Amino acid sequence: MMMALSQKSAKIWLSLPEYPLETLPSSAYIRCSLTTTVKNILEKCYNFVSTESANNQEILPNIELFFNSIKTSQKIYKASLSRQLAADLPPNIEQTALKDEPKDWFIKTADFGDDYDRVLQHRDGEFTQLLEDIARYHQIFQQGYDKIILIRPTTYTGYDILLTAAMQCLGYTKEQFQFIIVQPIKLYAFHKPTQQIHPIPDIAPAELLKAVSMDALRWYSLRVPLTEVAPINISTAGKPTPQDSLHRVQSAYLRCCTLLQKAQQQGIIQLETNGGDEISPTEIAAKLMSLPDYVWESPDAATLANLLQAVPKILEQSATEIAPHLLCRHLEAISETSLPWLDSLTLNPQNCALLLAAKQTIFELLENVLTIALPESTFPDSNLRFVKFSED
Repeated sequence: MMMALSQKSAKIWLSLPEYPLETLPSSAYIRCSLTTTVKNILEKCYNFVSTESANNQEILPNIELFFNSIKTSQKIYKASLSRQLAADLPPNIEQTALKDEPKDWFIKTADFGDDYDRVLQHRDGEFTQLLEDIARYHQIFQQGYDKIILIRPTTYTGYDILLTAAMQCLGYTKEQFQFIIVQPIKLYAFHKPTQQIHPIPDIAPAELLKAVSMDALRWYSLRVPLTEVAPINISTAGKPTPQDSLHRVQSAYLRCCTLLQKAQQQGIIQLETNGGDEISPTEIAAKLMSLPDYVWESPDAATLANLLQAVPKILEQSATEIAPHLLCRHLEAISETSLPWLDSLTLNPQNCALLLAAKQTIFELLENVLTIALPESTFPDSNLRFVKFSED
């Protein structure tokens, strides 16, 4: 049911950093490496997503040809000083004291939020890294891509501003060219002597993973905006306690599975998992009466139905804003609503329809989008093939 998305005919070029775990310099880089989830989200909403590693860049275009093509732009100029430095000197400085000085080629990045204009070609003829980058990204746009997204660690802080400004000088918008700096993980732990939670120094990734599972790291890294620091309490993250948000989501899934198994045993619902052609969750949901057609017996059931129906919208918003945390928070809302309902529901075809929709939605978002493992269950998931209700 959740995949009833209207596909958009857009080509997205996504650049993600690749860091083998053994080479990560700190836990901060783990969070940046977990952003492969962004690709999953984008692929649910767009027709084509090309993923490129930041460490595996394509061949650069002909820089000189590109530079010659933009020299006539009003955003490009040749001068001995940038506009900002020249403004602090006498107005005729270039015609007098600097008239014989060699000149650099500048781009007017200051018009788009940068502190000052940047050099594209030095007076000795050497091209800058900025020119090479904008030439490359311009070439990608010329290949028919509608949007470029760069995801980088905090070591790139500052470069995002000037690069984005330079791309705007070429006529591209902030919506077309997004440079996202992923903020690091901030670690906390429970301190027994004081009985309080305290911030702790960074831990090497291999050591951190001994205390926290990769699934818990992914969940707590993604449940806050990528542009904000992610707090992780290594004493409790991913532990099977009611206070752990990931555990609550996983518990809601298992409860749905258990109740559906019980309904099958009682003959209320029949689930066949052997034989027949595979069908998608959308096609399965089509065999059920659509959730809006039901009148729910409890406020929790009605709220849960609304949350499940909102998933395509949340997924689309998450893709548009590059915001995986929206999916995490929506899953939290689903679990917070479903758990009290699961404690009191009566097994009947109507409630089984909601149980099945909730189970499939949690599975799809957690396993297939966020790539976080669910607890093992004997109840079928992606291999579910046919669903029917008893006539009673």
